[in-house]
Amino acid sequence: MDRATDQDDIRRVLIAGDTHGNTKWVTHLTKVAARSGCPVIIQVGDFGYFPDHPDGSRFISAVDRACEANGVELWFIDGNHDDHTSLAELEHGHVPVHVAEHVTYLPRGTRLHLGGRALGFLGGAFSVDWRDRTAGIDWWPHEVTDTDDVARLGTERLDVLIAHDAPAGVNLLSSWRLPAEDQVRADGVRELVAQATMATSTRLLIHGHWHHGYESELTWIDRAAAEQSGELTWDSTRVVGLGCDGDSARGWIVLDLPTLDATWPIADA
Repeated sequence: MDRATDQDDIRRVLIAGDTHGNTKWVTHLTKVAARSGCPVIIQVGDFGYFPDHPDGSRFISAVDRACEANGVELWFIDGNHDDHTSLAELEHGHVPVHVAEHVTYLPRGTRLHLGGRALGFLGGAFSVDWRDRTAGIDWWPHEVTDTDDVARLGTERLDVLIAHDAPAGVNLLSSWRLPAEDQVRADGVRELVAQATMATSTRLLIHGHWHHGYESELTWIDRAAAEQSGELTWDSTRVVGLGCDGDSARGWIVLDLPTLDATWPIADA
């Protein structure tokens, strides 16, 4: 059986924030996942996928070995800080792709069932530090989520949406102050994530990108239901943002699929 397909026997997964090619951190997470009863780690982008760079290829090999040693699989979506040219070369029909024996890439718009739950995946974001990066080396203009990605995800209801960026409509409490043109680009991606969330009536959205662990709620008017009932009808999604590598308090959560309860790390994990 392809490991990145429907697996209803899995009950708990570890969701990891941005890892940025940090081998020591990802190795640590494979151990945490194993002792937490999580056979799968789902990583929310900025994984550190740079296969044509010596450090990047060593990172993938090290992660694969750590997964094998601890009996887990790692699935990742793309963030803005991943090699998008190499990722595009992997895609054939926008289905999960193994980049190593125990490491799988989930392209934008991928859907699968896990533990009886419908999960969707939507990578991409705008690099707020793009001016300090070099096109084709550590920055790619097609890093941003687009309308085709959202359309590919579809409108069938999701229990969980794993995205790299946060949806518009939630307060990130971020200290970022962006130039006006960058704010427009960043907001544009967040609007698309919100559109995907609302179109799929997602119950739980988990994202990274902003390196800030928090919980919030995205609420909106369900216009179709309102038109049908003639009354103001609201819908909502629980939103969880994750910290990044090195954040031992908010850098990951354990998600119980039957209940959709998310548990933050304990202090000594």
